[in-house]
Amino acid sequence: MEEKNILAALDIELQKVSFLKGSMSIVVIPEKYADKALGYKRAVDTVLRYKEYLVIGLFGMDADQASGLFLSIPKGIAVYPHDGNDIASLFFEATERLQEMGGSPWVKRLWDSIKETNAMERQEDPESRFISASFYQFLSLLASHPHELARITADMKETDRHWVKDYLPHGLAQSLDNDTCSQGEQVTDLLEKWQYKEKMDLKQDKGKKTLRKFRNIEHFFTLPSISQEIIDLASDSLLAASRMARIIEKDPVLTSRLLKVVNSAFYGFHRQIDSVEHAIVILGNEEVVNLAFSIAIHKILETISPDHAEKLWEHSLIVAHLSQWLGPFLGYRIKDKIYTVGLLHDFGKIVFLQRGHFISDSGRPSSLDDLANEEMDSGLSHAEMGAYVAERWNLPSGIVDALQCHHLPGKAKDTALAVTVHLADVIAHTGSIHMDMVNNAAVRYLSQRKGPPLSQDMVSKAYQETISRVKQVLEV
Repeated sequence: MEEKNILAALDIELQKVSFLKGSMSIVVIPEKYADKALGYKRAVDTVLRYKEYLVIGLFGMDADQASGLFLSIPKGIAVYPHDGNDIASLFFEATERLQEMGGSPWVKRLWDSIKETNAMERQEDPESRFISASFYQFLSLLASHPHELARITADMKETDRHWVKDYLPHGLAQSLDNDTCSQGEQVTDLLEKWQYKEKMDLKQDKGKKTLRKFRNIEHFFTLPSISQEIIDLASDSLLAASRMARIIEKDPVLTSRLLKVVNSAFYGFHRQIDSVEHAIVILGNEEVVNLAFSIAIHKILETISPDHAEKLWEHSLIVAHLSQWLGPFLGYRIKDKIYTVGLLHDFGKIVFLQRGHFISDSGRPSSLDDLANEEMDSGLSHAEMGAYVAERWNLPSGIVDALQCHHLPGKAKDTALAVTVHLADVIAHTGSIHMDMVNNAAVRYLSQRKGPPLSQDMVSKAYQETISRVKQVLEV
């Protein structure tokens, strides 16, 4: 009886709608969001409170219109006559839908659209997954509106907050928990003015055109044959030194460069090493494979300006070596894969430079704004472009995935690998684990890991030693 009396006001309104053959949406909102919801409602709407809910009757609205009116608030919606012919049925249908949401607001759907491409589209066009892998422009927008972003995450359960914050730099993600400011633009208005769908469509169109253009430039996607053989060697730790030496020695230039590096101050041997086989016996298969692969890949840098080539190559070598050092601390011990991802993490920038595309500043870690600007220019960031080339080279899928996710390691299939290279990239630029520049997923991974502590002093020492050793290699 009590329920019938409380819902009677809405029942009267429903009878009017029914007589006029119109439509009506019933929106059920948790009581704790009542004040916010009342600020959005129209003067003609009917509102009542029932148990722990605010119940709102919206006249002449379908589900999409009703959802848009309360865009940043958890809600359940049922529509007359589609979902029921009486108020009780509509109320319980809306309440059930609210519970199915688990309190997660509208933004989860947006993140899902960034996280995953359409399965059918992937089957028809495998390249589309690189185009749709991330939407840095949207992440940059949210990062530039911290108060609005705080409103969104405030409506989320803690489990949902984790995956949202994992798209953001740690400093920004941490600030959301302390943001109590209620001022700022309404989230609904912000997204309407920004035109999410239009920008996503434009990004995908540009990305398709970019990949179509690069697809027709065959030398981008033909890894030197010796490099492919070297990659194949890396998977066989028991390969005899003599057989490995014969493969490397097929390229006289590579052999000469490798022996120069082995005999340089980088290794500091007291006697001359005069053969590749001798170098393999002393250094081990893994170290020689990494050296040979680095030298083979370096040839590709001859296609861009010397200034850019020098900076990118030095940074790539530093990240590769730092990644190898970091790996054991983060529970990752497959050193050849770590080295390769570290070496190639910025390869997409080299590809962009070859064709005159915009790249972010190579002198500092790429911010969301930097990646968004790359995306606006070509439809992809250098991370997706590098992953695309790596797949065309038939590199292992784990390497492709880590290259694609090294700025958003929370999305990677192998989190440990992506976090390792992400941290190495930040350290290579700043000399430390600069928390404001590190992605939140990487910080969360660090806080949950088991093993020896990783102090800033250790990081600083490893950075200085790596810089010194890489410079010795570059002098050869």
